[in-house]
Formats: sequence, C-alpha cells, structure tokens
Amino acid sequence: MSMLSPANEYKRQQSTPDFDVDNKQALVKATLECLTRSLMVVEVPQDRTTEAYRHHSSRALTAIYVLQSSLDFERGGEIATNLFQLYEYSRQQLLKDMRRDDTANLSQARRAMSEILDAWQQIS
Repeated sequence: MSMLSPANEYKRQQSTPDFDVDNKQALVKATLECLTRSLMVVEVPQDRTTEAYRHHSSRALTAIYVLQSSLDFERGGEIATNLFQLYEYSRQQLLKDMRRDDTANLSQARRAMSEILDAWQQIS
C-alpha cells in the first residue's frame, strides 16, 4: 500500500476522475457537485484575495459555463431554458460577490444548485 501526501492524492484524483468521462449524465452530475462544493466555500464570509476564494470562485464560474453550454435547447425546451436561467442567476450572484456587492445572495444560489443536483441524482 502506498501512502500519498494529501497534495499528491488530490492531484491524482484530479487527473483520474472516478466516473466514466463518456457518460454525459455522470459529467453533468460531477460538474454540479463541483459547483455546489465551490459555492459552499465562497459562501462563507472571507477575504476575497485568499487562494481558496479565488480557486473556488473560478471553479464555480467554469462549472456554470460548462453546465450552460451543455444544455440542448431544441430537445430540452422549457426545462433547458429554466436551467439556463438558474445557472445564470448563480453566475450573477457569484459575480456580485466577487465585486463585493452587498446584494449578492450566494446562499440562495447554492441552494438552487443543490436542488438541481438532488434532482439529477434521483434521475440518474
């Protein structure tokens, strides 16, 4: 049994995901999980110049972009449109927080993404 340092284990996990990368449902689920985790981190009041805040806000924005760009509006219809709007709401709240706008509501954005993740887990 090899003992990897926490940093090396993290790097290993990042390079070899524990899901089938050809399975679109698994990719969406993993992206939603990443988004929810990152929103939890940035939701906690903290100095926005910390590495953790910058890392997780960047990850959240990337996850939102991936989710928005993966929507099929032709086949998904109203559901795809509604999901896009929820993702966009979360993106806007994160950008507000990054600009130190007091009207940012990251907890509501995180809850919305958690609900989508819960629904996605029930589907798949």
